[in-house]
Amino acid sequence: MASQAVAAAETAIKELPRRFGTKQVFLPKAVVAFLRPKPKQPPNLATFAVPMEFNKLDLRDYLYHAYNVEVLSVRAYIQQPPPERRGGAPQGGRWYRPKSKKFMIAELAKPFVWPEPVPESDREAFDHKIWQKIEDHKERANQRGEKPGHIPLRKDEEREYGVSREREVLKELAKEYLESGEWKGPNSGKWTEVEKELDAEKKQAA
Repeated sequence: MASQAVAAAETAIKELPRRFGTKQVFLPKAVVAFLRPKPKQPPNLATFAVPMEFNKLDLRDYLYHAYNVEVLSVRAYIQQPPPERRGGAPQGGRWYRPKSKKFMIAELAKPFVWPEPVPESDREAFDHKIWQKIEDHKERANQRGEKPGHIPLRKDEEREYGVSREREVLKELAKEYLESGEWKGPNSGKWTEVEKELDAEKKQAA
């Protein structure tokens, strides 16, 4: 009886007039993120991080037209993070409340099972090191209280890394390319002059 009732409800939902696709959107700015489910979460429930102005009908329309995924119901909730201090310092820095986040849980007509995570040994093919460097840089910028997209000044970089840190990084990268033989530029043999300049800067700073 229960299975028959579920089948009848699904049939009734499919027969309802769908008013999808009536909203015309040009150059959309909305970003919808499909989140990995929590442990013991049923496969027919999908969690999405959506913009604050998103409503349930927008999510149904988005999933149906973009991915041909039918949704039976949608639940929405707003997560309000606790107050934090700017700069991540336990003492000092003004208190502020980060922006709230909106999530929606959609009940799918057909279940979706997430693939297994990529093992550590196979992550090199997906530029995992570069991704990790970007995440570390974001974390340091968040601790300093910088806004997203902030470009640090030279004096800020020197205060954090030391004198001419960016040139040290270029030196290390150039050495890797020279040793691997991937880069052969017209000035590849003049790198010793740059090394002398870096050594002179270190001596002056000391």
